[in-house]
Amino acid sequence: MDIKKVKLRSGYILKELGGEFCIFDEMDSQSGSLDGLPSVNETCIFLWNSLERGTALSDMVKLLEEKNGLDEDEAWLEVEEFLAKLINGNVVEVER
Repeated sequence: MDIKKVKLRSGYILKELGGEFCIFDEMDSQSGSLDGLPSVNETCIFLWNSLERGTALSDMVKLLEEKNGLDEDEAWLEVEEFLAKLINGNVVEVER
């Protein structure tokens, strides 16, 4: 993935609903999760929180390696899969 920087768009939140965490548009009066972005797992929650803090992608990978005991390639794959979902959902701004 040829991405330099990723930033969450304003108005999107990670919220617990019925025991599962989902990504929501704050302006959605129906409180429905975003299409194509079903509930997220613990790794996605960790990555979302990292994005909220403005953590660089390379640092997110290192943190994920340490947290989950992954090698670098596995951690990059996890980050890339999560970012692909956010990009497809138009939840992030991407600098290439």
